[in-house]
Amino acid sequence: MSNLSSINKADISDFEKRVYLALLKVPKGQVVTYGALAKLAGFPGAARAVGSAMNKNPFAPSVACHRVVRSDGSVGEFAYGTKRKIAMLRKEGVRIEKERITDFKEIKIA
Repeated sequence: MSNLSSINKADISDFEKRVYLALLKVPKGQVVTYGALAKLAGFPGAARAVGSAMNKNPFAPSVACHRVVRSDGSVGEFAYGTKRKIAMLRKEGVRIEKERITDFKEIKIA
């Protein structure tokens, strides 16, 4: 079953569904901020709620919540620990120093 059909069939809120579907647009090796993901999902200003949705993401790692970071370029929290989030991002080619993404810039998702 694909990520898309799994998300659409899951017993989750409409908000969570839209956030997880939006997160599928973030490619491997890139990151998006909590605020940008909220906006992409159609909920501008809901960055904190996006953080809560990421914390209980039932589709991880297929729906890659480790790619969601803070607006200042720091990696932020992760349900499985910050060290694991950093390791996952580094494995995808994201450069990180002192828990902060080097050369941080938000990706633009159409």
